[in-house]
Amino acid sequence: MPTSKQQTLRRTATIVVFTLAGVAMMAWLYHDFDFSRLLEVVCRRDHALWMAAALLFGIVANVLRSVRWQMLLRSAGVDVRLKHAIELVFISYLINSVTPRLGELTRCLLIRRGNAAVASRALGTVVVEKLADVGCLLLVVTAAVSVRWTDTTALLGRMTGGLSQRLPGYAVALIIVGAVCLLLAVSIPLRRRLRSFFSNLWRGMTAISRLQSPLRFVLLCTGIWLSNFLQLFLLVPCFETLSFMGWREALQVFAMASVGMLLPTPGGAGPWHYAIIETLTRVHHVGREAARAFALVTHGLRTLLVMLLGLVAYVTFYGDVLVRACRRLRSK
Repeated sequence: MPTSKQQTLRRTATIVVFTLAGVAMMAWLYHDFDFSRLLEVVCRRDHALWMAAALLFGIVANVLRSVRWQMLLRSAGVDVRLKHAIELVFISYLINSVTPRLGELTRCLLIRRGNAAVASRALGTVVVEKLADVGCLLLVVTAAVSVRWTDTTALLGRMTGGLSQRLPGYAVALIIVGAVCLLLAVSIPLRRRLRSFFSNLWRGMTAISRLQSPLRFVLLCTGIWLSNFLQLFLLVPCFETLSFMGWREALQVFAMASVGMLLPTPGGAGPWHYAIIETLTRVHHVGREAARAFALVTHGLRTLLVMLLGLVAYVTFYGDVLVRACRRLRSK
């Protein structure tokens, strides 16, 4: 059985590998990009309102996530104020923008520091949160495919066609299966941890069964993903070359970008950009410069918002902790 030091080294190695992968993808995608054109898009006055609206819906999405998590926590027997839940969600996304997947664990540990039972129940609710988001992602992808069926199949054909011409069919299949197995090996807990994992999952699932308003939970999930979509869609008017894009085309781009976010790079950097660039250039024949600029602006605003909200949440969260500690000292 590995020691805690070995487990820490393994987790650190995983984070480093995916961080380097994200950096490598960004360097490959933007090594010859003209960033002066990006400044022209961001600094135009008539674009400020669209960007402000996109940022507003980004805040709405994160607040709704906090409300949804508070519902699950209370159903699992963990009472937490909404302000506290919002702060922890903001902090977790800030951490995820630097170290992938660590934010969820951090917010569970911070909710009741030193109380392993509460942290375990909180982790169970986070597992269910992720399952709910996976279900929403599947619905988004299904909707995108149904409204743009021809374009989606054409995109997949173009993305795999060149590879299949160079390699035999069985080799392509082996590569795909190998990539899936690698992702599963990274994301699924090891055998010795399965019991704890499924125990937390069961706690979270039973929390759903005790929700006072399942309809409210569904509406919150809908609001979260609708806000995420609007965060991207409202930036389309900032790019003249994307004037042809309606909600159907934007939904397809959003679905592909959301799938790319499944790869645990910091803040989705790399996969998000690649998915958007490939969709816009291969399906809609948008110029590569415009596609790269759109991917960079949409992801950059999301990342900037996450960092600002996370920093504010850090100040307020630990400020409250400090105030409570001072009060306890005065009472003694």
